[in-house]
Amino acid sequence: MKKAFIFCNNNYIDFAMGFVLDGTIIAVDGGADFLLSQDIIPQVLIGDFDSISDNSLDELKKKSEILQFSKEKDKTDSELALDYCVDEHYNSVTMVNAVNGRLEHSLANIFLIENFVQKGLSLHFINKENEIFVLNGPDGIELACRKGSEISLIPLTEQVKIGLIKGFKYPLQNEILFRTQTRGISNVAENEKLSVKIASGILLIVRGR
Repeated sequence: MKKAFIFCNNNYIDFAMGFVLDGTIIAVDGGADFLLSQDIIPQVLIGDFDSISDNSLDELKKKSEILQFSKEKDKTDSELALDYCVDEHYNSVTMVNAVNGRLEHSLANIFLIENFVQKGLSLHFINKENEIFVLNGPDGIELACRKGSEISLIPLTEQVKIGLIKGFKYPLQNEILFRTQTRGISNVAENEKLSVKIASGILLIVRGR
């Protein structure tokens, strides 16, 4: 499986990595500043470079593949990074700090999910406090979780048909979750291992880090 980690331009104060970078590292504009502060060199730098520091840009011009775009463009830097992953035939993409900070960018990145899972990407989001796992039905996942922690199941599509669900306090087996309702918010982990399978739709599973 070809994996990528996209580090978006956002606030990284108190951000702890806590995960293995076992794939291609892609910096989106100012996200490169955080990576370099951690002594991590991204293989690819993408953006219009309106937020990256001059020192970081000068360093990465010698070490990374550079994809620079006009500031007057029809796509955000994050969308361009996902386009790159599709074009380069990646399968799995983790978006780091894509949902954080400016609300309009967070919403835009969430709404990009449907487009890119339909193009074959398996997406995962992570920020300082939360992770988002994306299921594109029929699909399933097993998650490790602290017992008693809250897990939310949020339909991205108009509706999601839940199949198998194990380890949760509130059973949702064979139920349909609707985007216009809050039925799946704040479920509780009764076990340290959770299973979710969906028959159809796109489901976001939100877990605290």
